[in-house]
Amino acid sequence: MKSKRNRKKKQRLYLLAGTAALVVLIMMLVLTVQGHKKLSPASGVQVDPTYSALNVSWESIPGADGYYVYATQGEETELVGETEGKDSCSYAFKDYTRDREYEISVAGYKKKLIGKGKREGEMSEPVSAVYDSTQYAQQIPILTYHKIIPAGREFKSSLLIAADTFDKQMKYLHDNGFTTITPEEFYEWHEGRKEFPVKTCMITFDDGFAEVYYLAYPIIRKYGLSATLFCIGHHIEDTTEAYDPDAEDAQYVGRDAIEEVRKEYPDFVMESHTYAMHSRVNGKKPAVSFTYDQIMEDCELNKPFGFKYLAYPWGTYSETMQQALKDSGYKMAFTYDPFYYATRNDDPYAVNRIKINGKIAFDKFVRIVNLQERQYDPPQEQ
Repeated sequence: MKSKRNRKKKQRLYLLAGTAALVVLIMMLVLTVQGHKKLSPASGVQVDPTYSALNVSWESIPGADGYYVYATQGEETELVGETEGKDSCSYAFKDYTRDREYEISVAGYKKKLIGKGKREGEMSEPVSAVYDSTQYAQQIPILTYHKIIPAGREFKSSLLIAADTFDKQMKYLHDNGFTTITPEEFYEWHEGRKEFPVKTCMITFDDGFAEVYYLAYPIIRKYGLSATLFCIGHHIEDTTEAYDPDAEDAQYVGRDAIEEVRKEYPDFVMESHTYAMHSRVNGKKPAVSFTYDQIMEDCELNKPFGFKYLAYPWGTYSETMQQALKDSGYKMAFTYDPFYYATRNDDPYAVNRIKINGKIAFDKFVRIVNLQERQYDPPQEQ
């Protein structure tokens, strides 16, 4: 009787031991399967080109120990970089040729797997994004306007453009997917820190006329564009005069308009057209006749307005003026003529612009902004 009870006890112990062993085995299998589960592919791979590198970014892959970055040109694929850590999801590919197309691929890797039969080199399927240099601007048309007049008015100057003509041009830019940029954005592009699509241009106005505020500014806002008004400092009063299309004297924007626009629509930028260098002195243009100290004084008078970019009056400048602008803290200066598009090779204190007026036919405007108009040779670097 006693031996029979012992046998049953042993059987229960064997059963419990077997059950425990089975549980352990199942747990080991689960861990092994989980450990050998293939990594998910990377997602959200993006290539953000700058002048000096292709900045590649992607989203983190759960379980990854790091990532490989590959570059493919034609039929050749090369490992160009590696990052460690599951959250190290960016890489700067610097050794690339700017005018070529690249397919950039990212694959996550896991050094070791959990469970029986550890092995190395588990990788996710690579995911790609393409960099195509032809998609990005290599030259940018910078358009220069002056004074806007109501539709149907008589043209008394070659610098005028009717509001309806200007609206038609801006509508074309909007409807055809153009990117319009500010001086700061152009500066970032010029310095190689930013890229823009091929269909990019910059819209500027010289002299700070009040008509630009009353007639052009609403059109710029209507189409969601960016533009810049270069103002003459000594014409800036506290209050902008009420619009009078029949006024004999020129009307200019005041501090109130500048502050309003900066607050309500920052993409319409106010910058400098000098403080008081837009009138000839003894028959000479101040940009070429003023001394360094005189130009520095003019720059100092404009500092309360916070200007960082300048357009030269008449497009005229000298080496003395360029140096004074640098020493005063201006980041860039714009001229115009002869006709050519702005590039990254331009002297930052002699960036060219293209004059636009109401006598330019619409089809010519279209050719200009689409980089199809014949250019003159830009000035050679000195």
